[in-house]
Amino acid sequence: MDNLLYSGVWVSEGHVITFVINDNDTATITETYIANGKDVETNQIAHIDKAIEYQQRYIKLGYDKIS
Repeated sequence: MDNLLYSGVWVSEGHVITFVINDNDTATITETYIANGKDVETNQIAHIDKAIEYQQRYIKLGYDKIS
C-alpha cells in the first residue's frame, strides 16, 4: 500500500471527504454528510502521517476518488 496522501475528493453514499495538502507537513480534511436531515461539515488539520492513515482507512472501505 502506498504511503502517500492524495489531494482530492473521495465519496461513498453521500459522505464526502476532501483532502488538501498544506505546506507545513499537515493536511486539511473536510467531511460533508447529512445527519438528522441536516447538512453537516467538519474540518480538521492533521499531521501528514495521520492524514495518510485516515485516507487509507476510507480507501479500504471502498470510497471512490472523484477529483
